[in-house]
Amino acid sequence: MKKTVEVTIKPIDDPEKYWEVVDVSIDAWGMKDYRDAVPAHMMKAIADNGGLVLAAFEGDKIVGFVLGILAMDNQGKLYHYSHQLAVRRKYRGTGVAIALKLAQRRHVLNQGLDLVTWTFDPQQGRNAKFNFAKLGVICRKFYRNYYGILQDEINRGLVTDRFKVKWWIKSKRVEKRINGRFPPPKMEDVEDLAEPVVETEKIAQNVRKIKKVNLDAKNDVLLVEVPGNVDKVREYSLELANNWRIGLRPVFEKYFSEGYIATEFISHVENGERRNFYMLWKAPLEKILEGEAPWR
Repeated sequence: MKKTVEVTIKPIDDPEKYWEVVDVSIDAWGMKDYRDAVPAHMMKAIADNGGLVLAAFEGDKIVGFVLGILAMDNQGKLYHYSHQLAVRRKYRGTGVAIALKLAQRRHVLNQGLDLVTWTFDPQQGRNAKFNFAKLGVICRKFYRNYYGILQDEINRGLVTDRFKVKWWIKSKRVEKRINGRFPPPKMEDVEDLAEPVVETEKIAQNVRKIKKVNLDAKNDVLLVEVPGNVDKVREYSLELANNWRIGLRPVFEKYFSEGYIATEFISHVENGERRNFYMLWKAPLEKILEGEAPWR
């Protein structure tokens, strides 16, 4: 486990520093060049017009950033859309990311808003654990190939299926989770009450494939398995990595359409193998945001 790094989170006051933010995004995602990054001038425009660009400084060096914009839904409700959060690879696991998200939360609360949304790859276990277990997001929106094919190192060759999560930043669920008073469940907390809907089989070390899915489950609590290590799956076979995405599409689409909400991400080791699962709960959103849970 890496040592926590002390950083200062603040807006950028020198326009030239936005280029350093661009360099962070290139490092974090393994982009080929500047064409795939949000331009420095666009970041400046966002920061000056209701959006947000916060940088994490270690001394004078920018080691991470968060970027978001003021947004509006179809009913005219304002919210904050968080487009990017990036940390230099050297600083992953050092607490920089959570410091940036908590600073973003404070900014959005000061704007009088209660909702932050963003998209992420639901098969990236590290991001899923961060979003659900540390921040307390929920999800009931799934999109096929949301961005089309991207060319950065992480996404190259993969269809960009995405969750669009909601972070209800005033809710008891979020407040308790970020303060450590609502710990996420372990597998033993939910395995007797949840119904698995994805059956997998092991085909290599740390590599599984989908054997079959169940689209007719009726239990209020479901478990949806995703790769234990998506990078290992991709190294084994790019085709298999995309097959995971395609195979899970009807699962998320069906159950989200029936009122299930992804509320937890559970990662555990079974016989020396890491396995990852989403817990879907068919419950009123208000009940979930109050911090209630089916295993408590």
